[in-house]
Formats: sequence, structure tokens, C-alpha cells
Amino acid sequence: MVILRRLQNSARLLRRSRFHYYRSAVVTPPFWLWANGQLCRVASDSESGAFSCYSEVAVEDCDDIFRYARRAKPQVIVDIGANLGMFSKLCSMLFPEADIYAYEPNPSPVKWLQQNAAGTRIRILPVAVGETPGVVKLDTTCDSTNSQVKDDGDLPVQCVAGSDLAEGRPIDFLKMDCEGSEWSILRDPSLLRRTKEFCLAYHLHGRSVEELKRLVAASGHRVVECVGTNKGAEYGLIRSVLQTSTRVNGER
Repeated sequence: MVILRRLQNSARLLRRSRFHYYRSAVVTPPFWLWANGQLCRVASDSESGAFSCYSEVAVEDCDDIFRYARRAKPQVIVDIGANLGMFSKLCSMLFPEADIYAYEPNPSPVKWLQQNAAGTRIRILPVAVGETPGVVKLDTTCDSTNSQVKDDGDLPVQCVAGSDLAEGRPIDFLKMDCEGSEWSILRDPSLLRRTKEFCLAYHLHGRSVEELKRLVAASGHRVVECVGTNKGAEYGLIRSVLQTSTRVNGER
């Protein structure tokens, strides 16, 4: 089983890199990325967090965006926790006509995000996202490409309310990977009520996944998948879709 899984991972890596990488040990930035008949290189530094972005988003397709691309033509995509822009860049290749709103408050990965957004419809917003607007503090000490909002953080940054994202437009696909800020964002149901499909990389921080699922359901979404990605299930993925009866006025 272990050997089979390694072979499958190598096959995906070969396919997503257009045969530039055959095993993880040879993957180095800038990362080769093949999608929708296009080959590009994604700019990044050599931090371990950058490699995780490439592996999880592009190779393992944790957001299920390749399968989504086979059945959907989104007009608006929102990326909360855009980091260096791996997901946003991939979406720009799969959906070149879509407007992509990339939210990332940490200035370190934003410099790479700016390079990766060049020539695309990615709109970079260098702010945090929460339930309400204001100023929050980021802890940027763990990795130069990762950060999380903490009361004792070392970097003050602007924060916007989830209700104001994407200029208030209906959202076709929302990806959220924001190191625990989902608990604040999802307290206001208005964001998900105008979002058709949602993919959340959750961080429990001592809370329960059932509590998180209730927040998603209270916003009019139906959870279609929930999986833990580590032994203690402290981290995992939730996918949900907006129920037809809760769609807001003017939504496509």
C-alpha cells in the first residue's frame, strides 16, 4: 500500500510539473506548474512552507480545483490566505476569465504573490480578514511564508470584514486557509450566503469540528465532505455548497 501511494504521488508530480519533477526531493523553487495546456513557473523562496503550498495545492489538489474545473466556469474566486499565490495562480490558469481576489496580510509572501499575479486577473489585497474591520496582530515568527492572527503578534496589519470581500459580489468559489481566523470570519454568515462553493482548511485550536460544521450550516451551506488531515484531526478540510433556498438576491 505504501509503495502504491508513492507511485501515485510520483505520477501526479510528473503530470503537474510537466515531467520536470519525478520525486519530491528534486522539487525546488521556482516551481513548475502545468494546467489547462499552460506551463509556468511559480515564484517563491525556499522555505518549507512554500514547498508545502506546491505539494498540497498543485500536486495533491487538496482544494479539488482540477475536478471543479471540469464542471464549472466561475466568474469570481476568493482566496483567503493566498500566501505566495499558488492557488490563485493555478486558478488564473484554469479560469483565465475569472476575477480572483487574493487576500494575504503577511508582507513576506506578498512579494512572491505580486510576481505570480503579473499578467493575470488576480487582485492582490494585502490585508487580513475577520468578522469585523480594524487592526490585528500577526505572528510571523514560525515561517517567512506563514503567519496567524494572535493577540501577542509581532506585526500590526489592517483587517477587513468578511462581509466586504470581493466588493460584495456573488462568489463562485471560496478557498480559505487562514491559520485559525476562520473562527472569526464564519461568525458572520453573510460571506457564505453569497458563496456557491466553499473549501476550508481548518485549524481547530482546541475546538471541535462539529462546532465548525454548525457555523458553516448556519450560513446556509451543506457540508459535503469533512476529513481530518492529521492523526488528532486538529487540522483538516471541509467542503460545502450553498443550498439553493438560501441564495441571495441577484446571485447568478
